[in-house]
Parts: sequence; structure tokens; C-alpha cells
Amino acid sequence: MATPTVGYTSARGLAQSIRNLLVYKGVHFQDKRYEFGPAPAYEKQGWAADRASLGLAFPNLPYYIEGDVRLTQTLAILRYLGKKHGLDARTERDAMELSLLEQQAHDLQWLLVLTSMNPNTTQARESHEKKLAESLNQWQKHLKTRKWALGDSLTYVDFLLYEAFDWNRHYAPGMFEGRPEILDYLKRFEELPKLKEYFASDKYTKWPIMAPYMFWGH
Repeated sequence: MATPTVGYTSARGLAQSIRNLLVYKGVHFQDKRYEFGPAPAYEKQGWAADRASLGLAFPNLPYYIEGDVRLTQTLAILRYLGKKHGLDARTERDAMELSLLEQQAHDLQWLLVLTSMNPNTTQARESHEKKLAESLNQWQKHLKTRKWALGDSLTYVDFLLYEAFDWNRHYAPGMFEGRPEILDYLKRFEELPKLKEYFASDKYTKWPIMAPYMFWGH
């Protein structure tokens, strides 16, 4: 069986949910990192050559290669891995809910990506924290009766949601105070088999979260 490759930059970024899922399932994979070059271009060193030679239909980062499987786009990769490793919905009704939860987690993650692109950092933070409070209120209510996003069973969406929560916890730690449901969720995830050891190892990149040309996260 071919060893999978996850390709991304040297930042934690949009590939970390994929890395975490593979680690949790005990999958040995190549963690291909493209280092950023110097300012102002911050070119991803080696990516220009690879993007033309890897056989990707829509070259982008992150990418996932496993034999004939060649995927880009974080959500597409997570969906594939969820089905492959038993971390997907088991009923049609659960699949419907999981697709909604996926989009909500994705929105929360991208809320911070877009905020980090804004050069007006003060205005960006004010707007972000207002939207973040609304989102956290919804997730807090949702998790009151659920161990994981969908219920008692861990799914691929939890790997996306953990990243969305943890990024925002770095950005605005005070927003998570008094939210035991979310904090307990984060703790449960961090203590999952294999992930606890991974997070404590030098293989894990906690920081930087974003690329060096962003206004936060590096």
C-alpha cells in the first residue's frame, strides 16, 4: 500500500485537520512542507515545480496523494478520509446533519482566515469578536447534549471543528471563558489516543497558524 502524502506549507493552516485525522487513525504518511521564502513574495519553495508534476486536477495546497487518489481542497480530502476510515455518517439523517455541521465548522475557521487578511487589525478584531460570540453561543448550545459534533461518535467534522475552535482560542482566549461545553470538547479531543502524544511531540506544529504575509497568526 502506498504511503499517503499530505502537502502544505510550513504553517499549521488548512492541512492540520487532515494531519490530525491521519495520526488518530494510525496512518503513516509523508508530511510534505513547503517553506516560505523571504519577503515580500514569500514564495512557497519547491511548490511551483511540484504543482506542475504531481498530476493534480486542480493544483492547490493542501493536497493529498495516495496511489491513484490525488485530491486538493481541505473539505474534499476530509470527506474522503472520513469515508475511508469510518469517520463518516452512518445514516441518511446523520449525513444530512453532518453536512450542515461541516459547513458551520468551515465558516468558523474561515472567519479567522478572513480576519487575518485585514490590515485594519483593530476594526477586524471588533468585527470578528462580535461574529465569534454568536457562533460560540450556537456551538455551546449544540454541545450541551453531545460528546462530539454529531453525537456520541467521532467524525471527520470534529477534526475540522477542533482546528476552528483552537485557532480562535489563540486569537481571542477570553471569548472561551465561561463556556465549559466547548472547553470540555477541546480537552476531550486533545486527549484522544495517539493525538495526545502527537500534540506533545516535535512533529506537531502548533504555531504559526497562518502564513507570514497575514496580519495575525505567525
